[in-house]
Amino acid sequence: MISAALFMLLQGPAADIVRVCAQDARTGEAVVGISVRAADGATHTAAGACTTVRAGVGTALMIMRVGYLPRPVVLSGNGVTVYVMLVPRTSRGVGDSLGFAVLATQRVTANAQADANGARVHATISAQQARERGVGSMNGVIGLLPYTSLRSARGESGLSLRGARREQVVITLDGLPLNDPATGLADVSDVPLVALQSATVLPGADPLSAGSGASGGVLSLTTGAQRTVSVRSGAFGQRVAEGAWAGVVQQTRWHGALSHRTARNDFAFVNAAGVQPVTETRINNDERRTVFTGGLVSARTQWNLLFSTGERGMVGPANVRAYDSDRSLTTRLMVRGQTAVGNSMLSTGARAFMLRYRDPASPTRDSRATAWASDAEWRGNVAGGSWRVGGGADGLTATGNVQQQRARGFAAWGWQRPGAAAQRVDADAGVRVDVVERSGVLPTASVGSSVRLSGTRSGSVVRLVSRVAQAVRVPTLYDLYFSSPQRLDVQALSPERVLLDASTGVQGVWQTPRWRATGELQAVARDTRDAIVWFPGNFGWSPANVGRERLRGTEARVELNTLALSLGVWHTWYQPTLRSGGLTIPTPYVPLHSVGGQGLWQHGAHALSAVIRFQGRRPFTAGPRNPLFELPAVTLLDVAITRRHLFTHLDALFSAGLDNATNVRWQSVRGFPMPGRGWSASLTLQPRP
Repeated sequence: MISAALFMLLQGPAADIVRVCAQDARTGEAVVGISVRAADGATHTAAGACTTVRAGVGTALMIMRVGYLPRPVVLSGNGVTVYVMLVPRTSRGVGDSLGFAVLATQRVTANAQADANGARVHATISAQQARERGVGSMNGVIGLLPYTSLRSARGESGLSLRGARREQVVITLDGLPLNDPATGLADVSDVPLVALQSATVLPGADPLSAGSGASGGVLSLTTGAQRTVSVRSGAFGQRVAEGAWAGVVQQTRWHGALSHRTARNDFAFVNAAGVQPVTETRINNDERRTVFTGGLVSARTQWNLLFSTGERGMVGPANVRAYDSDRSLTTRLMVRGQTAVGNSMLSTGARAFMLRYRDPASPTRDSRATAWASDAEWRGNVAGGSWRVGGGADGLTATGNVQQQRARGFAAWGWQRPGAAAQRVDADAGVRVDVVERSGVLPTASVGSSVRLSGTRSGSVVRLVSRVAQAVRVPTLYDLYFSSPQRLDVQALSPERVLLDASTGVQGVWQTPRWRATGELQAVARDTRDAIVWFPGNFGWSPANVGRERLRGTEARVELNTLALSLGVWHTWYQPTLRSGGLTIPTPYVPLHSVGGQGLWQHGAHALSAVIRFQGRRPFTAGPRNPLFELPAVTLLDVAITRRHLFTHLDALFSAGLDNATNVRWQSVRGFPMPGRGWSASLTLQPRP
C-alpha cells in the first residue's frame, strides 16, 4: 500500500476531463473554434464554443483563436469547466485588466465586456437566446435588440440606428461589410438564423472599426453554425427549412449552413385612398431565397463564405398598379479570410451583388446591374497601441453603358489605456485617415472614457461614460449616377461628414448570486455637414448635399435577469432636423419617441416570451412638420411559447407564436402596408453534447 501511495505521489495528481469554453471579452458571447494546447504540445480544437481536454490540477493550458490574443490558464481542480475571456487582437490593453482567477468552476472575469466597451453603449444577443424566444429570422433578432428600428418596403430588411438612414449603418458578418457599394444598403435577411452565433448593436459613429458609412452605428454579426436542423411554417405562405453542420478535421473547425425559404406575403390590408376604405390583398409580393454559408477556423486562420440567390415580386405602393408584374432576381457572393502573420493579422475580402430586374409588361425596361467591392487590411499591436492599414476598390456595371470604379485606402491608429483591477479610469482614442478616389483625404477621430464612480470591475459598479467621435460617408455609386437626372454629366457630390457624434451618461450593474440588473441613461448629439439626402428632382428622386443635419436626443435602457425571469425596457427620444438654405425640416421616418420592451419567463421545459414596440408619429415628406404628412403612431406586440424536450442524444425545441398579435394595420414606409396578425410554428433539433 505504501508503494502504491508513493507511486501516485510521484505521478502527480490524476488527470481528469476538463471542459474549456471561450467568450469574447467585448460582447460576452461565445467564441467558436478555439484551440487548446497543453504543455505536452497536444492541441484540441472545439467544434463549438467548448472543447474537452484531459488534464489535472495545476496543468497550464494555452487558449488560442485567430483574431484574439492567446490566453494562458492554470487549472484549479479536476472536472472543472473553464470559462476564458478572449481579447480581440486590436484591443491592446484591455486584457491587462482580466484577472485569471483560480476557482472551482473557473470563470475568467465576470464583467469583461463592460470593461472592454465601457465608454460605448452596446447590446448583444445570441442565436440560441433568440430561438428560446420563438424567433426564427434575422428580422426577429433585430427586434430583440435595443435602440434599433427595422425599415422594410419590398421585403428587404434595412436597419436604422440613432435616427440614421439605412445607408448610414454598417452591417458586418465576421468583419466583412454586407453593405452594397452601389446603394450603401445591407439586407440583413440574407443571413440565416441557423448560421448565426450572435448579433451586437453599437449605436453611434465608429470611424476606426467600420470606416466609411458608420455614421449611425454598426450591427456586428458573427457566424458559428452548430449541428442544427430547423423547419418553420407561418402565415401568408411562409415556409423555411434550415440545416447546419460543424466538425473538426485536422485541428481545423469546418462549418456550413443551408437555408431555403418561401413566402406568398399575400396579406390583407385596408386601402383608405378611395371614398370608402376597402380591404384588399397584397399581390406580387411573394419571395423565395436560398442561402449558403460556410467556413473554417483554426488557431491562425479563418475563412468565411456567403452565397445567396432569390427572386421577389417588386410590388409597388398600395395604389400603384404599374409594378404588379415586375420581378427582381438577386445574387450575392461574399468571401473573407484572415490569417495570423507573426503578431499581426492580414485580412482580405470580396463582395459581389448582382441584380436583374424584369418587367414582363414592358421588356424595354428590363435591366441588369453588378456591383463589387474588394478589401485588404493589415493590423497589429505595438507597445503604443494598435495600427491598421488597408485598401480596396468599388465598381458598378449596369444596363445603359454604366461603368464606375474607384479606389480607396486608409490608415488608422488606436490607443487604449491598460486597465488594472484598482484603476478607476479607462480611456481610449484613435485617428483614421481615408483616401477615396474623387473624394480626397478624409480624416476622422474618436475619444472615449469610462470613470468608475463606485463598485468593482467584477461586481456591482456605476460608471460615467463619455464618447466623442467623427465619421465620414462617401457618396455611393448610385448617388453619383443619379445626382444628374438628365444623365448628361455627373454632378459632384461631397462626402457626408459627421463633425460631431457625442454621448455622455451613466451605466450601472447591480448583481447578486440570484439576479443581475443593468441600466444606462445617456444624452446624444450628432452634427453632420453635407448630408447626402434624396430629394425630388427634375426626373424622380435625386441625391443632393444638404447644409446641415442635426440630432439631439436621449437613450435609456433597464434590464433585469434572474434564473427564471428576464425583463428589459428601452426608450429613445430623438429630434433630428435637416437644414438646407433657409429651410429646416424634420428628418423623414424618425419618430420623436420609440419604446421597446421584452420579457421571458421560464418554468421547467416551458418558456413564454413577449416583445412590444412603440413608434411615435413619423414624418414622411421633405418639408416642415405637419400632422397631415405623418404616419400615425403604432404599437406592435409579438408573443411566443416554447417547449424543450431533452432526449438521450437530442435537444428538441418547439415554438409557436403570434406576430403583431393585436392585428395593427400600419406602414413602415408610406404606401407600403405591413402584415397584420400572423402565426408561426417551428421545430429545431440539435444534438446534445
